[in-house]
Amino acid sequence: MAGQDETKHNEDEVVSENDIDISDQEQVSEENMTEEYYLLDTKLDELNTALDFLERRTDDIQEKLKELLQSNISIREELKNENLKAIEK
Repeated sequence: MAGQDETKHNEDEVVSENDIDISDQEQVSEENMTEEYYLLDTKLDELNTALDFLERRTDDIQEKLKELLQSNISIREELKNENLKAIEK
């Protein structure tokens, strides 16, 4: 029986060590997840900033294209009027 008590005591120590390992692993896992979430959040912020920049740039290009189109329409109208005046003379 003395040998069985010793074995049981050793099994309890192993179980306790496993419990400690599991809680340490959980803590490390939580720390890793927290770090990964932070990195993911940082990357998403960077992407959001890049998309905002692209959106502003696209809006600027669209505005310039509208101005160019309006200018083109005005020039065509002027040329049309000049041609009509030349034909009338």
